Formats: sequence, C-alpha cells, structure tokens
Amino acid sequence: MQLAAVASIPAAPATLGETGRSVWERVWTAGQVWLSPTTDLDVLTRLCEAHDEREAMRDQVAQDGYMVAGSMGQMRAHPLLSEIRAIEAQITKYESLCGFTPTDRARLGYAEVKRASKLDELIARRQQRGAG
Repeated sequence: MQLAAVASIPAAPATLGETGRSVWERVWTAGQVWLSPTTDLDVLTRLCEAHDEREAMRDQVAQDGYMVAGSMGQMRAHPLLSEIRAIEAQITKYESLCGFTPTDRARLGYAEVKRASKLDELIARRQQRGAG
C-alpha cells in the first residue's frame, strides 16, 4: 500500500510543550514523504511527549546539579540521570519506528538521497567525454 505524502503538518496535540511542538514540526517536515496522519499520529505524539519529559528532567538536573546528597548525606549522581538515559532509549525506539534512520528508511522502502560531491561530478563528466 502506497501512502500519500503529507500535504500539511497535522496540528500538534495539546499535550505537547514547547520542545514537543518543535520536535513535532521537525519530524513531520522531515518525514512528510513517508509519514501518515492516519497511522503515525500516536507514536509521533509519544515521541514528542518523550522529548518534553526529557527536557523537563534535564532542566531539573541543571537546577539541582549532577551530584546530589543521598539519604545518608553522601554525594551521588542525580537519580534523574538514569531516567534521562531510559527516556532517550525510548526516543530512539520511537524515531526508529517512524523511519528516522537511514536503515529504517531503507526498510520502509525509502532510499537515502545521496548528494553528488564535486569529485563525483568531475568523474561523471570525464566518463561522459571518454564515451562520446
């Protein structure tokens, strides 16, 4: 089944904060060729909400510092650091499900467009001259 490219970016869910809305715009713009509002809305919403949560946790760590006092007064790594790593792994999974790595796009049937370098252009011109 071939899906039509997204003509316009769907409205961002009301659950998204500033970071989530920014990610929403970015992923729909980048993936407009293969994303579908009918099938991808839920996972993209979770992806953007996860970005909001990650941002909030990072802000809290920035406020508290990387090291915080433990229950016995000892210094230890902020407990949110492990939560940030966990949500980053989940973000990566959501991105993969939506085709945001070259391997995933190939799996979905969308080839990566390779931009020709100056060297590639020069080689092609020389080959054309030699053949003609």
